[in-house]
Formats: sequence, C-alpha cells, structure tokens
Amino acid sequence: MKEFPLQIVTPDKTVLDGNATSLLIRTAAGDVEILAGHAELLSALGTGRARIRFADGSETLASVSGGFLSVSGGKVCVAATAAELSDEVDLARAEAARQRAEERIRNAKDKDEITLAKAKLARALSRISVKTAK
Repeated sequence: MKEFPLQIVTPDKTVLDGNATSLLIRTAAGDVEILAGHAELLSALGTGRARIRFADGSETLASVSGGFLSVSGGKVCVAATAAELSDEVDLARAEAARQRAEERIRNAKDKDEITLAKAKLARALSRISVKTAK
C-alpha cells in the first residue's frame, strides 16, 4: 500500500510524525478513513479512537479529542486538542477520570455542567478503549 506523511500534534507535543498507509479517525461528521491520494479535506474532529496503519502491516491506536483534520498536498495533519497513543495511556488515570465524569453527570445542576461532564466522559472512555483494545 502507498504511504502518506502523517503528523498528529497537540498544543503540548508531537504525538506522531511519520508515514502511514491508513488513518481511520472520528470527525465531527463521523468516521473517515484516509489513504494515500485522498482528496483535500478539512474537518473538525470529534472524540474517539484513531487507528493508524503502517507499511510493515503494524498498527497503533490513539485517543483523539477535538481539533482539526487536514489533508492537503498529500500530507495529513491531525491538530488535536488532546491525543495519546495507546501505549501512553495511563489506564488507572483514565478510569478515575471516567468515574469523576460520571459523578459530575449525576450531580450536575444545569445543562452546561452536563455537557462538559459528558465531553470529559467521552474522552475518558476513548482513552480506556484504546488502552484495552485487543
């Protein structure tokens, strides 16, 4: 399979900078798979798992939350609010974040608190999902 340059960055770090053969990622409009030669694209990102495949047949998962996906000139850039490769996820911390978010949802006093808590829950579940995927 053909490769394309892929960069995944957050405001704090470069998560991945290399070549990939496939990127399956959650956008605000739903999941999209990027392959070499993909049409130009700019999309807001949702929260969820991203699957990255490499030329040697290996793959890795990442938890990605917020930001933008850009496909331009054959290069793919994920500029995320938060992103972690599966081997970077601290499962105990993610489980604690899930529990805190669920508690906040139960105790929310208004719609804004519920919306924020649900976003935190989605991020925690995404992190747990990439860490525990088989």
